[in-house]
Amino acid sequence: MLNYLKSLEKLLYKDIIEFGDRKFLLYLTIRETPKIDADILKQYWNCDTVLKKDNLYYFCNEIKEIDYEEIRNDPPTTPN
Repeated sequence: MLNYLKSLEKLLYKDIIEFGDRKFLLYLTIRETPKIDADILKQYWNCDTVLKKDNLYYFCNEIKEIDYEEIRNDPPTTPN
């Protein structure tokens, strides 16, 4: 199931950026210029994070890691 989700994720989205132990879903990459206000574009694209490297802005949303417990629906067992 996990491999299927990873494959689906790659089909639906362009890139996943890994930054330390955090992952981000990339929506837009643009070159830094004085005309661009990153905060306005961040709101416009509804992104929660803007990363910057080599004069490029990376507009993305953080992929939250969740804690979960698998719930199984096994048939009840009855003692003999």
